[in-house]
Parts: sequence; C-alpha cells; structure tokens
Amino acid sequence: MQIEPMMGNNGFVEQVFSIAEAASQPSAQNAQAPLAATSTSQDPLQNLQRQFSALVKDFSKQLAALEKGFSQLLRQVVKNGAPAAKPCPPPATPASGRDTPKVRYTGLVAEAARDQQLDPALLSAVIQQESGYDPHAVSSAGAMGLMQLMPDTARSLGIRDPFDPQQNIRGGAQLLRQLLDRYGGNLDFALAAYNAGPAAVDKYGGVPPFAETQAYVRNVSAAYRETALGTQLD
Repeated sequence: MQIEPMMGNNGFVEQVFSIAEAASQPSAQNAQAPLAATSTSQDPLQNLQRQFSALVKDFSKQLAALEKGFSQLLRQVVKNGAPAAKPCPPPATPASGRDTPKVRYTGLVAEAARDQQLDPALLSAVIQQESGYDPHAVSSAGAMGLMQLMPDTARSLGIRDPFDPQQNIRGGAQLLRQLLDRYGGNLDFALAAYNAGPAAVDKYGGVPPFAETQAYVRNVSAAYRETALGTQLD
C-alpha cells in the first residue's frame, strides 16, 4: 500500500508563513483609514483567521488519513508475519580433521606412550573418555586437564602444571603404566583403578560394582579397540 505525501511544494508550513506575512503587512487602505473605523480593519484579520482554521482542519484530515494508512500497513505485516531469518550456516569442518584437538596432541600422546611402553591408541582412548581432549577440563571432584589427574596424584607424579598438555599426558601415561604393572597387565582392572582408585579394585578383587566405573571400563575398552582397529586398517 502506497501512502501519498500530505503536501506538495506549497505545503502547510509554507501556507502558514504566507498568511502570517500577509497579516503583518496592512494594506494601504487600512493604513490611511482612521483608527476609529474598527469594523473595516477587522475584516482582513477575520479572513486570515478563517484561512488559517481551514488549513489546520485540512492538515488534521491528512494526518488522520496517514495514521489510518500506517495502521492498516501494520496490521498487514502482523497478519502475514515477518520474513523468516535465514539460519546461520554451520561452522566449516576442518579438512581431514587436521585441526581437531585429538590430532593436535597426537605427537604428545605418541611420545608419552613410547616412554611408558603403552599403545598410543589406549592412551588416546583414556584421554577421550576423561576430558574429550579438553586441556582445561576440571571435574566436579577437582580432577584436571586432559587425563583428569587429581591434585595429589599430579604432585606425586612430579607435575607442576596439570593444565600443561605435555605434563598432563606424561603424568597420566605414567599412572596408567603403574596400574597395569600392579594388576599384572589386566586392562580392565587398571582402567577401573584409574577411575575409582586402586583401593576400590583391591577391595572388590576386580572392577568394583559402581555403575560409573563399569561404564568407564566398557567405553574406554570399546574406544581402544576401535582406534586400534582403525590404525591397523590404515
């Protein structure tokens, strides 16, 4: 719907100024007339007042029409609805996953695994389960970093900064090696001890009956097998 302008070039304001200018310049006849002839001098003023009133009335009508037009336009927009915003495109996935955290720490994982005689795939599976490869992760219990080391454990392993990826991975690999040696290479026992502590494994003589620990052992073992199989296929 198109709304016409209220005035042309000779708009309302210009007409008001014209009337005011005419009122400020009395005619020659009025200037020469005696001051007592009030009936004659009042006619032009009344005429100007009538013109001004007519302009105000016309302006009010046009303003009301404009307001009505805007109201109709607004109702039409509300009825039809605003155009739907286009969804933002998802972030681009790095080619071949080269910039993913897992790939970013591949070198550190391989180095720590070699030093502790571990399979890098096993170490990677533990990191994925513990922190999702987030070096700044902190659990509700206070475990820190990629391999979620508790403060006392980190100190016992000589780690000064648990949030440093190299130190954290090195310490976690050392701890996992100690647990494997303690339980004669039994991976399930070692993983259970990594999650629930050696005392719980010793108490129950194996994987303790904790839902969290049992799920932890299953998930890490499954991820380890999947990663190891994928490495062999490559």
